[in-house]
Amino acid sequence: MTIPQRKAHLKKLIDSVKDPAVLDRVAKVLEKPLGQSAMVKRALKAEEDLKAGRVHSWDEVSAEMDQLIDSLYSEKKKVPSRTARPKRSV
Repeated sequence: MTIPQRKAHLKKLIDSVKDPAVLDRVAKVLEKPLGQSAMVKRALKAEEDLKAGRVHSWDEVSAEMDQLIDSLYSEKKKVPSRTARPKRSV
């Protein structure tokens, strides 16, 4: 079916509808701007970043990750023992 045929078919269907709620739903679909998916937007932004030179080398990323991991494990956190009981007052 060609585009003009498809449009004519859809117009006939819309003309035959008597329910205003259905027409409201059709209008919402037709008036909604066609957008890009979130993934496509991220990919386009990534391409812009690459072209603009906003990138990090693997060595830079690796060094940052090493620093983060070291900072997470350098301080021992005090975790209360499960067997520790509060002191009773007499």
